[in-house]
Amino acid sequence: MPLMAFGQSMLTPDEAILAAMQQQPSLQAAAWTVKAKQYGEKAALTLPNPEINVESPTGEFYALGLLQSFDFPTVYARQKKVAEAETSLAQSAQKIQENELRFQVRSQYLVAQMADYQRAQWVSRDSLFEAIARASVRQFEAGEIDFLQKNRSENEAAEVHQRRIMAEKNSTLQKQQLAVWMGSAEIGPLLPLRAEPMMPLSETSGEQNPQIEYQQQQQYLAEQQVRLAKSKALPNFSLGYLNQGPRNTPLDYQFRASVGVPLWAGQYRAGIQAAQAESRSAAASVAAQSQQITLQLAQVELAIQMNADLVRYYEQEALPRSRALLAAALRMREAGELDYLGLLRMVDAVFDTQKAYFEAIQSMKTAENQHLFLLGQ
Repeated sequence: MPLMAFGQSMLTPDEAILAAMQQQPSLQAAAWTVKAKQYGEKAALTLPNPEINVESPTGEFYALGLLQSFDFPTVYARQKKVAEAETSLAQSAQKIQENELRFQVRSQYLVAQMADYQRAQWVSRDSLFEAIARASVRQFEAGEIDFLQKNRSENEAAEVHQRRIMAEKNSTLQKQQLAVWMGSAEIGPLLPLRAEPMMPLSETSGEQNPQIEYQQQQQYLAEQQVRLAKSKALPNFSLGYLNQGPRNTPLDYQFRASVGVPLWAGQYRAGIQAAQAESRSAAASVAAQSQQITLQLAQVELAIQMNADLVRYYEQEALPRSRALLAAALRMREAGELDYLGLLRMVDAVFDTQKAYFEAIQSMKTAENQHLFLLGQ
């Protein structure tokens, strides 16, 4: 599929997911699997080929014969049910692929958002450290500070500049990775990473998770296979035409019919027992999967709440204090009350607080993405 361009408009996560779902090969493969199973439903009612034969039953002439065999009608009805269950199972597998794709694209979008924030932070940090380094050079030349402070300021500025270059490259790479998921040649800017209102978590359930639905469909398929195995023990039939007597034998006596009697009950019993064991295994898998999803939901919801509390702490306390600290440190440096080494430590502490704040947002968004994944959304 040719790569698409998304221009320079703001790209949302939903738009990224929609673009990825339209071109993702794994989804196309799943769709074809569903199509193949749907064709298989038509084959469920297929009869054996009729047998046409020529015999000389009396040694005087050749007679043309026809024989058609077929199973008990119940067999065909249950084969149809099994084929329909296999189609439903393939559709459930397709939903799993879609859910996993949404999770992967949201995850990459979040990584790209964080990389974009880190790039912006290092750009801001680079500008500030560059200004501090220039000021230190001027003050060193004026004899106001010693060589140690000047050298430390320049070294810090050079290191921050290199970190900025690395952050810019990483931001570009992460957006390129997102573009690959979308099958796009170019994507516009992303939404800024921010702490949006948290989704309601009360009374959430994982019953809509595609993994649970898939296990339930497997259980239903196993139940239908049990019924099909039982129907195999029913008699089968054949109808035909062949003149076994003289040429003038009445037409009524030229037909033949037979019934297949299922005398070997042991082989049918073994097939039924195997199908029943598969059914019980599938039922246990449903319960196990449901239990696992429930436990994972509880863990993820706790992670969301804990990180939301941490985000609120940074917004209400840590960030205001760090901004006030930076402003005070710059004033003290201008007044000569703080040396450059102290100023650099203050600036590092302020940016570390900002970084921790956005990492808390990222952790909260990661947990929310996992929450959506577990809910099949």
